[in-house]
Amino acid sequence: MPTNSKSKNCDINIMIRGIGGQGVKLAGTIIGQAAILDGRSAVQSTKYGSAITGGETRSEIKVSTKKIIYPRITDIDVYVALTLDDLENYFESMIYITAVEVAKRIPNPIKEKIILAPMIEIAEEAGNMKAMNMVLLGILNQLFNLASPGAFIGAIKALTDQRFHDVNIKAFEKGFALDLHKYNSEEKLILADVCRIKEQKE
Repeated sequence: MPTNSKSKNCDINIMIRGIGGQGVKLAGTIIGQAAILDGRSAVQSTKYGSAITGGETRSEIKVSTKKIIYPRITDIDVYVALTLDDLENYFESMIYITAVEVAKRIPNPIKEKIILAPMIEIAEEAGNMKAMNMVLLGILNQLFNLASPGAFIGAIKALTDQRFHDVNIKAFEKGFALDLHKYNSEEKLILADVCRIKEQKE
């Protein structure tokens, strides 16, 4: 779990689950690259299902302000579900995130710990529904301070096709600027703040 309240080893463990074609692996890779560009440490692992498109995909990312000693994620701080199945078959976590469009049913045990956002709607506003993963990156960075916005934009440019730079960056910026208070209680946002990476003070 994050040790951000103790001023030592500020880190965060994120799991993103979805299906092939939703950009789960790309989202994790961009987070890691952005963190490294900002001088932080990051590791990522990806798991695929039996099918590349439509099969289960999982990305696990650890970001830290210190050197990462153990790269595997043992506890999840932030669990992101990009499908209803992933939401209903959730893993234990401190905070949960999903799209309003996905959350047709929310399991009772996590109702008080889930943050919602209209990710698909925002992606469409940015120009492409498939940019939902970029909206997610903006929301994750707004909530958890994974890296500077400039580092994220640099990682997006480095890791995506130039044809999609404009829509991807626009989707990221819309997610980063989204007023989450419109969709979530203050209590949930305060709970998410526990996982936020705080800058180290020497």
